[in-house]
Amino acid sequence: MYKVIILPILSFLFAGILVHGSQILSGPMVGHTTTTSAKIWLETDSTAEVRVLYWQEPRIQYRSSLPQPIVRGEAGTRTSDEAPHTGVVSLENLNPGWLVYYELELDGQLMRPQTPQVFSLMPPGAIRGNEEHPPDVSVAVASCTFPARVPVQPIWNQVGTYRPDALMLIGDSNYMPNQPEAYETDQATVAYAMGRYHRFLRDTPGLRSLLATTPTYGIWDDHDYGPNNSDRTFKWRDLTLELFKQYYPNRSAGLPATPGIFTSFRIADAEFFLLDDRYYRDPNQAPDRKTMFGRAQLDWLKESLVNSRATFKIIVNGNSMLVDRHGSGEYWANFGKERDSFISWLFESGITGVLFVAGDWHVGTLSRLHRPQDKYPLYELLSSNSAVRLAHSAPDYGQGHYRFHQFVGPEYLGFNFGLMKFEGAKGQRTVTLQIIDEEGQARISLELKESDLTNDK
Repeated sequence: MYKVIILPILSFLFAGILVHGSQILSGPMVGHTTTTSAKIWLETDSTAEVRVLYWQEPRIQYRSSLPQPIVRGEAGTRTSDEAPHTGVVSLENLNPGWLVYYELELDGQLMRPQTPQVFSLMPPGAIRGNEEHPPDVSVAVASCTFPARVPVQPIWNQVGTYRPDALMLIGDSNYMPNQPEAYETDQATVAYAMGRYHRFLRDTPGLRSLLATTPTYGIWDDHDYGPNNSDRTFKWRDLTLELFKQYYPNRSAGLPATPGIFTSFRIADAEFFLLDDRYYRDPNQAPDRKTMFGRAQLDWLKESLVNSRATFKIIVNGNSMLVDRHGSGEYWANFGKERDSFISWLFESGITGVLFVAGDWHVGTLSRLHRPQDKYPLYELLSSNSAVRLAHSAPDYGQGHYRFHQFVGPEYLGFNFGLMKFEGAKGQRTVTLQIIDEEGQARISLELKESDLTNDK
């Protein structure tokens, strides 16, 4: 009698196991997005056929509805055969600027969404940049996120409330081991741990929903590249590079002959140049350190700036680029003449509209560099401490400190993210640089006109 009862139950359970298909381990994450295309990234527990089923609503930037019918479509890919089993589905030939809702199907089985799955394409004309009425857009930026220390992170709810057109994670998004000795093991163990740091970051409450609904771009700094203050001598630099490229669906990563994670993208009349400050970096303690970025990457940056027709050109990096703090290797000014030579080239070449964005310090700041020979002031929005530590108890921490001598306004020590808002009519565009706290309040805010960043003085 027991056999009659038990065997059918076991058969049922075994059949359930057999029909159980692949599962999503991480994602979805919206990557590089244009007016008519987007990348959807995910990771599965085994190699799988992935379909993205989507429909387009005739709504621009969550605001203006168009008198046109809904459009359906689908696209697919296969996640990689070897772990991590990641994949990117490319959606192409979409209606310019429309709202996109999407679902995921693995091996023919529809997956239940764990977050909202909807995002907006960039507004029509956002790539050309020659419209009489360019769109108003915003971009959020964050760095220094430590889920192990701060597992519930309030800052991401505030980022979502501001509904930026894109999000940039610019370094120290993961906190891998600080000491080089932690990496003195076999490659399989290092790869296993590195992959899990990337995956677990994407499960952070709040951030997970943002990644599924907001075009996101990423670069690294030392803690998501390797040990503290790591550089080109890190023994696993090629391994960490390949894993980073697998987890971030950026527009590109380096050049065919120049490995790295540097890339660029454009929204409306703002173009962003995201740099790699680790792969080619001389060791901080080297007596003859000369480069943070390497000649080939800087050549790419210069060529990209010369060819850019954007009103605003934003150079983004994990470390500060403008602060003149000599004596510490984590500042560009401490790498020989590389930084000053680049700034001289910038003004000699007549490049206008340049801004800088950085992370790393565990504070939110805004710095300014304007020397007598410079044709216009350079500003650096530094957003850090999205979720790595609570604010220091001393309210005057950092005031008067020599690393803040170029600071514009008071620094903010609590959880924060940066926000850049690009607004106004053609020829009269403005950019507002802000540090937003965990309650959604602007702690630092500065509006610049496009005329403030030109050589015409």
